[in-house]
Amino acid sequence: MFSRDEALLIAASSIGGVLWGMNQVVLSLYLYSLGLSPARVGLLITAQTFIGAALSLILSALGDAYGRVKFVVLNRAISAAGLAVLASGNPYGVLLLTFMSGGALVSALMAEKAADLDRDMSVSSAANTALSVVGSIIAGVLTLRGSIIAEIPIVAASAALVAAVRESYRGTGEISFKIESFPKVARLSINALIGMGAGILLPMLSLWFYLRFGVNQAELGPVFAASNAALALATLAAPRLSRLWGRARAIVYTQSLGVLFLVLMPLVPTYSAAAAIYIARNAAMNMATPLFSSFVAGLIPEHERARGYAMIGFLDALPRAVGPSISGYLYGLGMLSLPFYITASLYAAATVGFYCFFGRGSA
Repeated sequence: MFSRDEALLIAASSIGGVLWGMNQVVLSLYLYSLGLSPARVGLLITAQTFIGAALSLILSALGDAYGRVKFVVLNRAISAAGLAVLASGNPYGVLLLTFMSGGALVSALMAEKAADLDRDMSVSSAANTALSVVGSIIAGVLTLRGSIIAEIPIVAASAALVAAVRESYRGTGEISFKIESFPKVARLSINALIGMGAGILLPMLSLWFYLRFGVNQAELGPVFAASNAALALATLAAPRLSRLWGRARAIVYTQSLGVLFLVLMPLVPTYSAAAAIYIARNAAMNMATPLFSSFVAGLIPEHERARGYAMIGFLDALPRAVGPSISGYLYGLGMLSLPFYITASLYAAATVGFYCFFGRGSA
């Protein structure tokens, strides 16, 4: 059983899956529909990622100093404002979509409240992914603009759930960006290679499907829904894999399988085959994500967990932010396969590096 606060945090984190599922399908297509070229779409998403990463560091430092709940709510309010601007037809509203920037604060709250962190992280991740199925289905039914509008009350619901958490941690009373555990965090910066690879591919993936196979959001919605459903089921197996191989090795083995699927995806000639490989790749590459989150929590002391999570996110986001500009430029040149091979190379290098730092000798 979960405590009241555990349940609220899991629900608040999980509801973000609806937003993720919708934006996977519609965000790049919506920006493209506003008359932007693929290169400009990529540049805007790049800028959004930079802004979100910087805001995450600032809010996390404030959260460690004064308590985290209030700054999660502020983060959600900024995102809701950005969605309203974007829905009005102004593409620059995307720069305020900072919902994911609050993830470090929510993770720190969950580490404070969890009786079994591996369990809570896995359930949260699985529920988040399951709800992203709903988001992808909604995006396939609504218009592009209708999907953006529908996200506003979802952001508000997430804020309300976090606001109801009874936070025990009151903060240090001092704003600081210093992280005493930075040497440990720095070793995890190898994960920034995954960030760059993900940035090249994932934010622009629905646009890739459109350019490669001519499919629209109604056809893409079920594929992203199936992908997220498969990931939700796979995520539930993460604690068992952790017990079998150890956290570090479970991360390495599943990511390696994901890299293989990624190499295969641009080679197939049909939409159905590419979609099937994407579903398998998404499950394999991301099923160990909750193990990584709990792995990080074990490395960082409570009073700097929000900053620690945010710093890891920042080190991931800096190269990730560059990615959409690269893929947008390559798509504009008609090079639709090259982003996959670049991403696969980066993922492989990150996986090998993580194994060298943490995997050897793990039980």
